[in-house]
Amino acid sequence: MKYASLSLFLLSLFVMLQSTSCKFGNKFPKETRTLDSLQILVIKADSAVKLIDSAKITGYATIVMNDNQLIQMAHLDSMSPSSADIFRQFNKVRWDLLTVAGKRGPLLIELRKSQKQLDHLSHDITNNLVAKDSVPIYVGFESKKASELVQVSNISVAEVNQEIPKFTMLAPKADSLMTLIKEHKKI
Repeated sequence: MKYASLSLFLLSLFVMLQSTSCKFGNKFPKETRTLDSLQILVIKADSAVKLIDSAKITGYATIVMNDNQLIQMAHLDSMSPSSADIFRQFNKVRWDLLTVAGKRGPLLIELRKSQKQLDHLSHDITNNLVAKDSVPIYVGFESKKASELVQVSNISVAEVNQEIPKFTMLAPKADSLMTLIKEHKKI
């Protein structure tokens, strides 16, 4: 008798679970596929942003700052236009790299939030837990937010990939100018 009542309880529990909203299937397969595709893009963007090496960027910025301090300590009144241009470009590279490094942490947080939100929304839509008239609104909002985050991620990665070669090109020139400054020669 004990096993019969347990079996009857489990059978009724199974029937109740089968009669939930899931039995009707996904009424919005297109929207669900869109959200799943966006989630894949957000995951790829998150991986790309994680590859940005903040420590390396900070090291580059420190080199430029040290050079700037040495220039200030040397009390140079003037320098040739080409030397000034090299240091100006060197500072711009530092600024651009630090801007990307500063965006990295908040961008990763927002990408993770977007990934979770897309996952939850996709699940809720698949299981018909979102009101029919609200689905386009939620999908549109999350699609826009995820697309913007992916775009910002791509821009940040591209900027790092553009600025590091500039730093590599300018660093020897700046070093040779710094050597001249240390030797108290005019640049």
